[in-house]
Amino acid sequence: MKKSRNRFISAVLSALLLLTAFSCAVGAQPLQAQKGAAPDGYGLTEKVEDGAILHAWCWSFQTIRENLENIAKAGFSAVQTSPINECLVGDNGGMQLMGNGKWYYHYQPTDYKIGNYQLGTEQEFKELCDEAHKYGIKIIVDVVANHMTSSTGSIKSYIKNMEGGAFHNGGGISNYGDRKDVTQNSLLGLIDLNTQNPNIQQLILNYLKQCVAAGADGFRYDAAKHIEIPEDDPSFASDFWPVVLDNGSRFQYGEILGSADCGNYQKYMHVTASEYGGTIRNAIRNGDLNANSISSYSNSASEDKLVTWVESHDNYCGDGSWRELNEQQVKLGWAIITARSGGTPLFFSRPKGSSTSDQWGDNLIGAAGSDLYKDPEVAAVNSFRNTMAGLDETLSNPNGNTKAVMIERGNRGAVIVSADSEPLEVDTKTKLADGVYYDKVTNDEFTVQAGRLTGTVAGGRVVVLTNEKTELPPYMAVSKESGSFRGTLALSIDVLAADEAYYQLDGGEKVPFTKSAVVLLGENMNEGDSVTVTVGAKNEFGSIEERYTYKKLSYPVLEGKTVAYFDNAQGWEDVKIYAYGGGAQGDITKWPGVPMQDLGSGMFAYELPEGFGGCKVMFNGNDGSVQYPGHNEAGLDIEPDTWMYCHDGVWEDYKQYVGGDTPPERKLGDVTGDGNINLQDVLEIQKHLAGILVLSEEQITAGDVNFSGKLEVSDVLEIQKYIAHIIDGFQRAADF
Repeated sequence: MKKSRNRFISAVLSALLLLTAFSCAVGAQPLQAQKGAAPDGYGLTEKVEDGAILHAWCWSFQTIRENLENIAKAGFSAVQTSPINECLVGDNGGMQLMGNGKWYYHYQPTDYKIGNYQLGTEQEFKELCDEAHKYGIKIIVDVVANHMTSSTGSIKSYIKNMEGGAFHNGGGISNYGDRKDVTQNSLLGLIDLNTQNPNIQQLILNYLKQCVAAGADGFRYDAAKHIEIPEDDPSFASDFWPVVLDNGSRFQYGEILGSADCGNYQKYMHVTASEYGGTIRNAIRNGDLNANSISSYSNSASEDKLVTWVESHDNYCGDGSWRELNEQQVKLGWAIITARSGGTPLFFSRPKGSSTSDQWGDNLIGAAGSDLYKDPEVAAVNSFRNTMAGLDETLSNPNGNTKAVMIERGNRGAVIVSADSEPLEVDTKTKLADGVYYDKVTNDEFTVQAGRLTGTVAGGRVVVLTNEKTELPPYMAVSKESGSFRGTLALSIDVLAADEAYYQLDGGEKVPFTKSAVVLLGENMNEGDSVTVTVGAKNEFGSIEERYTYKKLSYPVLEGKTVAYFDNAQGWEDVKIYAYGGGAQGDITKWPGVPMQDLGSGMFAYELPEGFGGCKVMFNGNDGSVQYPGHNEAGLDIEPDTWMYCHDGVWEDYKQYVGGDTPPERKLGDVTGDGNINLQDVLEIQKHLAGILVLSEEQITAGDVNFSGKLEVSDVLEIQKYIAHIIDGFQRAADF
C-alpha cells in the first residue's frame, strides 16, 4: 500500500528532454548524433532494435497519445499496444483490469478488424500513430493470430464459415513438449485457428496490412510458438509465418516462452528472451549481480534477435512474480538489460498504484500505468542506449563486488547498477579514457586516471556516466505528496543534482540539508490541523521549490466488543469486510461479505457479531475486484473483544491510538470525527435521516446539536449556521 519513496515528482519531467540529448560526448571524444536517428530532437533511434520499447499495457489509444511527449522525453523509441482487434465483450463491458472486466478479453478476437471497446476506435488508433510519428516514436501492435475467443457465438460468421475450415478441431494441449500438440490443439480452452488454411493466412495478413496502413510500424505475435513453422513435421508444418510476415512493417517479434524453440523461430522474426527475465529478477531480488551469471542470455537465438524484459504482462499476471520486485528493483533490472548491447529491451508498464501488496492498483483498463517509465534513471539509461548502438559491451563487478555490476560500451560511457543498500566507493579498472565523468542524473563526479574509475554510487541506485555535465535543474521526491495522516508522519525528502536544499514548515525557518532529510509531522499538531511543507533546491542550472500540505486526521471510534478498522487509503468504493472461520455462520461468511461503516476521513469499521471472534477477516472494494490481503493469501486474525486496525499493510491494535477502552470525546457537531465541523458532517446526518447510512451512538450524540436526544432536520440547520459563522456555538433547544 505504501508508495515508493523514489517516485519523482512532475518537476523532473520538464527537464528530461535535456536528459535525452546524449548526442554530445559520452567518452573521451565527442560522439556524433547516431546515424539514422529520428530527426525529432528527442534523440530516439530510427531502428526499433537500437532503442527501447514501452509496453503501454492496457492503455487506451487516447491515453498513449496524451502521454507521447513524456514517452519521447523518457527516451523510448517505440510503444507497444495491447491487442487492437475486435474482441469479446465480457462482464457487460466492465473496464477493470481484474474484476468487473478482464484485461485478457482483448486477447480473445471476435473479428480481425481494428478497434475494440477497451482501447478505442480505428480512427483513434490512426490519430495515435500520426501523432507518435511526429515524435519519432514507432507503434508496435500486439497480434493474436493463434486463436480466437472460446465464445463461438461471438465470432463473426464469415470466419466460422470460411472455406477450408477456420479452426483446428482437436482438444486442449496435454504435452507441451510435443510440437504437434502445442501447435494443433487448443491453448487455455481458446478456439485454435487453422493456420495451415491459406484463407486464414490471408485473413491475418489482410488485418496486418490494415494495421500498417493505419500507421503501425511493427508487431508482437502472441503465443507465436503455438503456430507451426515450415521446419516442423510435414504432417502439420505450414508457411503461415513466411506469408503473414510479408506485411510491410519494420519490426516483428514472436512470444516464444522458454528458449528451446527460439532458434528455429528466429529465422523468421525476433523472439522473446523470457528465461533471461527470470535470471534478472532473481539476481535483483537476491542482490547478486555477478557479471558472469547475468551476462549470458541462455537462449538458442542470437543476441541481436532477442527481445528482453525484466518482466512481461504474462509473468506479472500469471505466476505471482509481481510480488518479487518493487518499482525501485524493477528500475535496477531495467538498467542492466537496457545498457547492454544485445537484445531489444521491453519496459512493462505496471498498473498505476500497484505495489508488492496490491497487484491491480487503480484497476482500470484504458488508464496510464505507473509513472516509473518516466523516472530520471530510466530515462538516462534509455538515452544511453540510444546513443551506444553498435558499440561493444564489457560487463564487470566494480571492486569485485557482486552486489554491483558495470556495463561499459566501448570506451565512451558506462552504467553502474548497485543492488547494495550501502554506498559503493568505486575504485575499479575501466576501458574509459582518462578524464572527469558525470552521472547523467545527479551530475556527481567520477574520475578516470590511468585506467581506473573512482567515485561513489549511492545504495540501490543507477549511475549513467558521460564526460559532460547535464544542464538540469535539481529535482526532488517526497515519500508522500500532500494528503492526510493519522498520529505522526515521517516525511522523507530526497533531492538530486542539488548544490543546496532546504525545507520549512508553515513558512517558518528554513532548515538546510544535503541529499535527504526526514521530517516528523504531527507531534505538535491537533487533529484537524494542517501543515504546509515547503521544499527548495538549487544548482548552477536552476532552482525548484514545491509546497505540500498535510492534514492530521482523527482516530474515529465505533463502539463495540470486537471491531475491525480499515484505513481506505486506496480510495476503494463499496468497502466490505469478509470473515471466515471461528465456527460462525452468516452473511459475513459469503464473499464479498458485508458493507463496513464509513466513519469519515477514509476510516471504515465493522463490529463483528457474537461468535465471530477468533476468525480471519479480509477487506475488499470496487465490487470485490480489489482486496487485502491479496488473492490466495490468508486473512487477518482477529480475536474476541479486540479492536484491530488495517493500514499501510499493517494489522495492529487500534486501542493504542484511542486511549484503550475509553474513546476520545468527540467535538459537538463533528459527526465524522475528523476534528472539523464542515459540510461532510451535514451530509452524514442527511444520509442517516434518509436511511442511507447508520450512524453510531457517538456520532448521533455529536450531531445532536440541539440536545433533543435524536438527529433531526433542525440539527442540520444549526450546523449549517455554524459553518456560515451565523452562530458561534450550539445551545439547547429550550434556550432558543
